[in-house]
Amino acid sequence: MSKQPRQSTRNSDAADRNVNHLRDAGVTAPGRCLMYALFSDIAASPFDAEAVVASEGIEFPVHGLPCELPTLEALVQEWRLKDRDELKREYSGLFEVGSNGPPVPIREDLHRQQPAGLREDIVRFYDFFGYGLEEKFAWAPDHLSVELEFMHFLCFQEADAFVNEGDALSAQLAQIDFAERHLVSWVSELAAKIIELQPDAFYGKLIAVMSEFLVKDFEWQQGTID
Repeated sequence: MSKQPRQSTRNSDAADRNVNHLRDAGVTAPGRCLMYALFSDIAASPFDAEAVVASEGIEFPVHGLPCELPTLEALVQEWRLKDRDELKREYSGLFEVGSNGPPVPIREDLHRQQPAGLREDIVRFYDFFGYGLEEKFAWAPDHLSVELEFMHFLCFQEADAFVNEGDALSAQLAQIDFAERHLVSWVSELAAKIIELQPDAFYGKLIAVMSEFLVKDFEWQQGTID
């Protein structure tokens, strides 16, 4: 969905916060980068976006992740094999249609009933770190798939900075700030609403596992920031 990553600008509060020795970016950033890309693919509309990572037979990362997700690989494999028309019907029925809007909004702004300044805050993050959306996705910067891709983008910057001895700290601080303000605060509610509406929904199972990862990853990030 995005342009290619560009070098980030240093976060304004970096002087007051630092990453401790528990965060070995060379080990943790690549696996986390892949997981966020995978989840972004899964959350994207099958009508609008072509999966890049999730559709391939990737080897799931086992090192440097904040938690184990024993059911994820089987769910992703089921997603890959699922009939595309069936997948589209479920996605559309949950997230895109309805006389009063989607039954379960997959956009943060709609899910949280459009609080003032939320979309603007998201766009400021994107602009500050040089994350650009393709024109056809720019209308929904608060879509779950886009927010997850931004986290993938930040993890990529962290990994790249580690390899090239650049500024990894701003990307690390941005990850915990963005996760706190725009992911862990609503994705668990999204999963719960899907399961309440359609207990056997495939996307309910997937997003529940995604939510578990997001919470564990955020808690791990908290433990690496002094």
